[in-house]
Amino acid sequence: MEDVLKQIIKDDIPPLFKAKGFKKKGNHFAKIFPDFAWVVNIQISKWNSKEDVEFTFNTGIFTDKLYGPFYKEDPPKFPTEDNSVLKIRISELKNEPETWYKIGLSSNLDAIKREVQSDLQNVVFPYFEKFQTIEDVIQEMKRKEEQGWYECPHFLTILCNSYGYNNEANK
Repeated sequence: MEDVLKQIIKDDIPPLFKAKGFKKKGNHFAKIFPDFAWVVNIQISKWNSKEDVEFTFNTGIFTDKLYGPFYKEDPPKFPTEDNSVLKIRISELKNEPETWYKIGLSSNLDAIKREVQSDLQNVVFPYFEKFQTIEDVIQEMKRKEEQGWYECPHFLTILCNSYGYNNEANK
């Protein structure tokens, strides 16, 4: 089943991202804008076996402005979800407990491929569409913070300061 998963990741998923302007590196996809990037990681389950494999999607908004002030290193050449803000798994976007695409010996591969395509086109890509500017990213971070949802309290401060929102940064 690992070969089937590799084939899906290599042949079936990339065209969906490419059609939306994303670039691919390994299991990472990124659509790069001047101030940030939409990023997606295909996470493969560490519990996969020869008979059963699972994977899911993790999303984030990457910005290189966190490098230097927060991450004391240069930004990576290809943006990834690891060091992103507003990280969210597809299950959260779908308001489900967990979304793992499971492939087993008796799986209907066409149905799984249709589900992945539908989730990317109807859940992930529309979610990203609300982030057209860095201001959209900052506003969403502020909204999440007001709801008590924190990734790192320094991220919002750094971004506000980087883009000249000094009053916001001081708060």
